[in-house]
Amino acid sequence: MEKKRLIFILVIAVIIALSIWTYKSYNVINNPETAFKNSEVPKSSSDINTAKKDKSEFNTDKIYLAFLGLDMTDERIKTIGNFRTDTIGIFSIDLKTKKVNLLSIPRDTYVKIPGREGYDKINAAYPYGGMGKSGYELSLKTISNFLGIDVSYYVSIDMQNIPQIVDAVGGIPINVEEDMHSHGANLNKGYQVLDGKKAEEYVRWRYDLMGDINRVKRQQQFLLAFLKQLKTNNDISTYLKLYNAFKGDIYTNLNFNQILALMSVMKDVNADDIKTYTVPGSFYNLNNISYWKPDMEKLNEILKEFK
Repeated sequence: MEKKRLIFILVIAVIIALSIWTYKSYNVINNPETAFKNSEVPKSSSDINTAKKDKSEFNTDKIYLAFLGLDMTDERIKTIGNFRTDTIGIFSIDLKTKKVNLLSIPRDTYVKIPGREGYDKINAAYPYGGMGKSGYELSLKTISNFLGIDVSYYVSIDMQNIPQIVDAVGGIPINVEEDMHSHGANLNKGYQVLDGKKAEEYVRWRYDLMGDINRVKRQQQFLLAFLKQLKTNNDISTYLKLYNAFKGDIYTNLNFNQILALMSVMKDVNADDIKTYTVPGSFYNLNNISYWKPDMEKLNEILKEFK
């Protein structure tokens, strides 16, 4: 009798737990802003000096998310042992209006890294922070101080995993703007569908006159093309393949509800409506090291639109 009562209590508890989870998931999907309003802001952003802005100035329905691509390769693992955030994109996401903007920061941007003397390349913040969680925290602090925006969240991938991610969605249709036949790339100019290997060549190549600046433009074009392709092939099998491609190789401080909320927002976003920006500036050589020196006046004008 006691055993039956225990089983009955457990069944009721499971039903209640599932009901609560279903309700919360439904609420998050229909009101994505609740996933961010009711959660603690990640510690990494709690002490960021965002140009001394009052928190009341920020739109609570808008979040800023950093996409960070690590230059992790088997060769770097063996020889150097540390990695950098060679791809840095900041998404401005309005959870209410579902308006999305993307600001790319060139990896060589000359900035002040908290806790370091002088200035350095922005992609150096990750290894200076010790890589892993602390590396991401220092990267967010550096980005936030530079832009004067509270960038609290990040999603990061190893760039060497691009092939399996692209193959999971059936390739990416894209217009390759110039021939790329050097440094491991073998791409002809023109419209084509890139498989995983070709896609990695496309987003990594930076060997024309504008170097990393043109690569940033290619990465923006690639990301928008990827979003379009994902919406085209949105069947369950594609998502399962994509999950397996990402599994274990994606790093983020978003919790489950926040990921669910962002998915519900992004599914209604048209990639063609996403405005893209790049930190303006000029090449700057110091001690035989090349940097991208930001034009802060022009950047502040961009930030007025981006925010």
